Amino acid sequence: MRRKGRAAAGLITVLLVSSCGGTVTDKYAVSHEPAHIEEVAGSDRPRVILEAEALKRIALETAPVKKSANLLVVPSAAVFVDPKGKWWVYTNPETGVFIRHEIKIQRQAGDLAYLLSGPAAGTKVATVGVPSLYGVEEEIGH
Repeated sequence: MRRKGRAAAGLITVLLVSSCGGTVTDKYAVSHEPAHIEEVAGSDRPRVILEAEALKRIALETAPVKKSANLLVVPSAAVFVDPKGKWWVYTNPETGVFIRHEIKIQRQAGDLAYLLSGPAAGTKVATVGVPSLYGVEEEIGH
């Protein structure tokens, strides 16, 4: 009786495992991406496009670039450095659209970064959700 029980359990295990065959390695297709990139003619930096639901999900926020004396000023949260050591912010020219813009930092003090160069005063830059934007641009997690 024990042999039959073990044989039946072994057969059930084989059937269950074989019925799952291929599901782990099969490719899948996402029918709708809430974020994607679009190439920009004449630029090596794409536009990162987020739909309203993605903007809401990552609680993305922006702030305008300000001017102080002869320096541009952005919140420190807007600033990031890439693996090559270049400093950037993401500009927000229209709702849901973000473009990486290189900056030169003079100094950071408190929660502000003072820039020698960057986007023009008044330009909106992302201050919350910056790592998510970079992840979309670099196709991390896709």
